[in-house]
Amino acid sequence: MNKFVFVVCGAKEHIEELNFSLKFLRYYSKNEIIVLTDSKRNEIDIEHDNILQVETPAEFNNHQASIFIKTGINKFLPTGLNYCYLDGDIVAINENVDKVFDFYKSPISFAADHCVMREFSPHAMNCKCVEENLKEEDIFNEKLGELFGKINLTDSRIKKQSEELLAIFNTYRAAPIKYLFRNISYLLKRYVLPLKSFYLENYRFQKSNKCWYNSEKEIVLFDYPYYEKRLWGTAGIRFNKAGNFWEDKEGKKYEFKAPQCNHLTEYLNKEYGVNIPPNWQHWNGGVFLFDDSSADFLNYWHEQTIKEFSNPYTKTRDQGTLALTVWKFGLQNHPNIPQEFNWITEYANNNIAWRKEFGYTRDCFKTSFTPSLLHIYHEWGKTGWSIWESVVMLGKENELV
Repeated sequence: MNKFVFVVCGAKEHIEELNFSLKFLRYYSKNEIIVLTDSKRNEIDIEHDNILQVETPAEFNNHQASIFIKTGINKFLPTGLNYCYLDGDIVAINENVDKVFDFYKSPISFAADHCVMREFSPHAMNCKCVEENLKEEDIFNEKLGELFGKINLTDSRIKKQSEELLAIFNTYRAAPIKYLFRNISYLLKRYVLPLKSFYLENYRFQKSNKCWYNSEKEIVLFDYPYYEKRLWGTAGIRFNKAGNFWEDKEGKKYEFKAPQCNHLTEYLNKEYGVNIPPNWQHWNGGVFLFDDSSADFLNYWHEQTIKEFSNPYTKTRDQGTLALTVWKFGLQNHPNIPQEFNWITEYANNNIAWRKEFGYTRDCFKTSFTPSLLHIYHEWGKTGWSIWESVVMLGKENELV
């Protein structure tokens, strides 16, 4: 018999996410759904009729309590059954969700994460690598601010909007005949007509300073050739087209990639004697399948995760110890659950999107993609984000929201 399992503890926002996700899973799945919780911690009620109470150590905060239940999940459920664990921010969007159980391979099955170990490392360790990356972004924005005032081109939201605007330009350039009238209209508005500003889809171009603005009146892009000499002379920075990075007069590069480091792999090697390559595609803890044969794996994962709660060098998470457990059990090449059952939807990734006429895509609509479970791990409820809008539309169509 197959059963889905959620875990939640504490804050209202997490329980609201779970209540939302429960509505969708109940609608699309024919399987029983269990929620594990320590109810005395919860700020609001869980809207479900199959809840199992788990007593968590009083010294743990709510986040630790949730991880305590999640990694020890086999201890709190009846034996002899097949289970699929889901994070509360995972939303079912079609009836194929029950097919996830077909992909179980003993002793346990997880989906892959959306990044590799060296990219996850700064978010698992208190190594200051994220903070150092943010410092560089602040320095860069301060330099730009000498010309533009308040500006933050490194913010994920602004970066996404600037990429969207550039994509519009590239679309028009790539098909000049198809977009002939739009191209002519743009050229007239920008170079001929006596306009102070004009719009290109959702973005406004201000002629006086040659900058593009979003609806919140924030700069998302500026005419670089116009500012090139002033940027170098005033702010001391310029864009290196050959290398695709910004640089200053001291030769420092500003590339604004996601922070990366090897501190997690180095720590696990030193502390536990496992040597995990920094480019290994680690597993994501948002969805996993298990049964009675998973006990040894889950027990080790649970024990090491709880142990790390008291370590100031590691952050309170479960994926670093999950990677450790995978390699300890020699499962680093074990089959993963297909991506459609844990599609990690990144807001800042323009390759990930939805359109009503095309559906979902993970390569900017070069192809379509049909997921069954969306992992909306950030920007939950983000108005204007196509992924979230798709969920809302689906919920309204089926009277779930």
